[in-house]
Amino acid sequence: MSNSPRLSRLALLTWMVAAAVAAFPTWEEWRFRLHPGPVEMHACMGSGWLETSPLDLLRGDLDGIMQNVEAWAIPALLVLGGFLACLGHRNPRSVGRRTAGVLVLIAVIKPATPLYASAEECGGPIPILSTEWFATVMSSWGSTQLCLLGAAALVLLVTRMVSGANSKRLEVASSTGVTWRRPVALLVDYAVVLVVLTFVVQPLLLLTGIDEFFSSIYLGYGLLNGAGLSLDNADPKPLLVLFVVFLYFWAQHSLWGQTPGKRLLRIRLISTRTTVRPTAGRTALRTLIFPLLVFAPVAGPIVLIVDGVWALFDPEGRTLHDRWANTDVTREVSNVQAQM
Repeated sequence: MSNSPRLSRLALLTWMVAAAVAAFPTWEEWRFRLHPGPVEMHACMGSGWLETSPLDLLRGDLDGIMQNVEAWAIPALLVLGGFLACLGHRNPRSVGRRTAGVLVLIAVIKPATPLYASAEECGGPIPILSTEWFATVMSSWGSTQLCLLGAAALVLLVTRMVSGANSKRLEVASSTGVTWRRPVALLVDYAVVLVVLTFVVQPLLLLTGIDEFFSSIYLGYGLLNGAGLSLDNADPKPLLVLFVVFLYFWAQHSLWGQTPGKRLLRIRLISTRTTVRPTAGRTALRTLIFPLLVFAPVAGPIVLIVDGVWALFDPEGRTLHDRWANTDVTREVSNVQAQM
């Protein structure tokens, strides 16, 4: 019994070190923003920057999200959330795996999202997934990645220590088991929405002649970047994109409780009160909260990050917008499994 206090102090110290290590990239980011140093200007004329890739849309949105993740100390808050979840009698190993997994994911995604320029004069952007792009991404690994990977290792270590010291702690498992299925399903729906906007909505605008009075849809580098609302811009284009996004999620959730992404991952939306798909009004409220609130100026990316982090440590694995809308996402159960 004499080892328990020592282990508790050691575990607390390890959590503190992990949070400090995870916060170091944010400190570096703000130090650079406050003291950026001398600015170098380069002029280049040519058409090298016209080459784009279909993955640029996803890359652009991820780049914006990663910038907010680093600026708002999300990695350190993840570690703090893992610590509080363990104090709340959650299964330490499960919390450790989730927290470390997200830290590693941030470390891998961040250097892969910026728009890298070729070293050649007026060389333009480096094509995604090319040999030069892979070499540039690998050379971009630095202190941020080392800190995030180090924090992930510390989290796994301390949660393994805690679970070993208190093996009788009961595991509080998620009732849905869809924590990692939901972001994959959302990624599928993201791609489907882009296809609808590009190959359905845009041609309809051209065929009907509405584009003469309505600006054509141009998403630029990302759905969030191209359709984000602006307080000082009255361009109606984002409103059309938001209407398509709203109709996509609201109609399918109201009729079937599933989008193509959810169908592929075999999950569905239900009401926590009736355990069947929500009503059209409830689904409309949920859609206004997510995903439309993500397009709000300034606060949108933060809403997306907070909503996702909440699901990692929620006792039932539910997102914050599901909590507010009294809905849940659960896995489909086949008839054979239901009879068993």
